[in-house]
Amino acid sequence: MPFRTCVFCGDMGDDLTPLIANQMQGRAGRRGMDVQGNVIYLGMEWPYIENLMLGSISHVTGKQPRYPIMCLQQALAASNDPGDLRRFVHEPDELATPFATAIRKMQRSQSCFPTVTPEQMKWVSGSTLDNFCKGEKSDDYMEMSMRCIEGLGYVNSDMTLAMDHNVLTMVWELHDNLAISVNLCPILDQLYLRFCYNKTKSFMQSDGTQNDFLSVLLHVIDRVPAKQGDETLQQLLRVAPAEDGRSLSQDAIAMWLETEKILLHQKKVIDSLDIDEGEKSKMLLVVPPAENEDDIGIPLDKGVYEMLVSKQKGFRDDQNTARRNEMKERIVAVGQLCLVAHNNIQQPHGKYKELEVHFRRLFSNIKYSVADMMNQLMDQDDVTEV
Repeated sequence: MPFRTCVFCGDMGDDLTPLIANQMQGRAGRRGMDVQGNVIYLGMEWPYIENLMLGSISHVTGKQPRYPIMCLQQALAASNDPGDLRRFVHEPDELATPFATAIRKMQRSQSCFPTVTPEQMKWVSGSTLDNFCKGEKSDDYMEMSMRCIEGLGYVNSDMTLAMDHNVLTMVWELHDNLAISVNLCPILDQLYLRFCYNKTKSFMQSDGTQNDFLSVLLHVIDRVPAKQGDETLQQLLRVAPAEDGRSLSQDAIAMWLETEKILLHQKKVIDSLDIDEGEKSKMLLVVPPAENEDDIGIPLDKGVYEMLVSKQKGFRDDQNTARRNEMKERIVAVGQLCLVAHNNIQQPHGKYKELEVHFRRLFSNIKYSVADMMNQLMDQDDVTEV
């Protein structure tokens, strides 16, 4: 939509390219209403502004449309199809449920199931545009994907779901971050047993429990190596010795090693899959877990955990622009994951629906943290006063 003034708030690093900036600032000035449009750069250094105005347009590359677990979408579609009596999951033991009744009523009025048929899945998993341009054929990806999701334990040999429906919808919706998605799935059982099973309401809603929940979650989804000389996440959690001589926490060590053990097992499952090595690599974490079960692994960066736990109001003064952009991107990524996980896990009849409160509270904390960061970026000194 056109408008009179376009404002860029704060240095956004590589997220704001000359191509995106050119598209956005081209909206400034309403045809037939304004004789000119205004573009304002707020909180940016001149070299950054100059690159946005004069920099070369970045090379546009496409996105690979196929991914190893893509057949999970078809399995989920079949599990929600009331006409597929063998795969429909919303009537356990053939007992009618309100949710199943609602789906059947929707099917009668709209005929919207199945949402993905085997023929459609075969079409989307066929040869890509890149294959076509190179004169190649690649028609076996669907079979490879079916072997993959069966090997991961998501489905049985007849493509019926082998795991909780809500968990698998979360896994599929997070497939853009495939390594995170595949490795978060086995961690849910640990999160449920430690923070939900036979736990009181006061325990589940305490700040200490929320911090422990965050530490396990970041252990999986925010695996960024710590810089040399910086305090690590393991040291902050008292899992590894720190320079200040703080005593180690045996509970924290046990929880950390438990998570590492689960990640190592998942890595072995992925390595054992009967698929191409290139497809396996898409599901492996960038920072691999420790091979030794008594090893705490590669030192990880503490930035996101420290910022969220301390409820820090924006960035610290000693953090440069690059670090601020990095922290902002990582915290937003954690928030987006919490949103997807919450919206799927809290659905009816889910095995881990009690985890909803933890993902909801964490998302709320992240929302306020991001608001503080944006306020700090936009709170600039007024240089217009004379």
